[in-house]
Amino acid sequence: MRRVLFSLVLASGLAFAAAAEAVPDVKAATVAPLDQVVTVGGVEVACTGIGQTKSDPRWLDYPVRVEFSNAGAEYLVGAVVEVADTRGRTLLTVSCEGPWVLLKLKTGQSYKISAVLTESPAAGMRSSAVTVRPGQQRVVLQFPHS
Repeated sequence: MRRVLFSLVLASGLAFAAAAEAVPDVKAATVAPLDQVVTVGGVEVACTGIGQTKSDPRWLDYPVRVEFSNAGAEYLVGAVVEVADTRGRTLLTVSCEGPWVLLKLKTGQSYKISAVLTESPAAGMRSSAVTVRPGQQRVVLQFPHS
């Protein structure tokens, strides 16, 4: 019984350590100015989603649109987003003051997208896996306790 209990405690500690490492590094994030295109880690990134500029047709050229929302499906602003490849290597970390991060990722490739809110880090990290396909995919990261 003690061995089982020890194994459970050890496993939960390892899971906690892995989760702690997975949080995007806010200090290492490149700032993406609103409604401008920047290249981070070889990937074109845009931060948008506020006002009339969110309807700009050029945003449709981005195959991945990451959105941040609360439990009421209301947009949240201000997040740090990390994109990793299937091997877990971080490709980019970007900070966005808007509710959307647009990413020109390679079609046919799979990625893990993680985010934390800059003003509410206690809301935790949210992640989603995405395989890029033709067209634009929405990845909604919901922070229910924000």
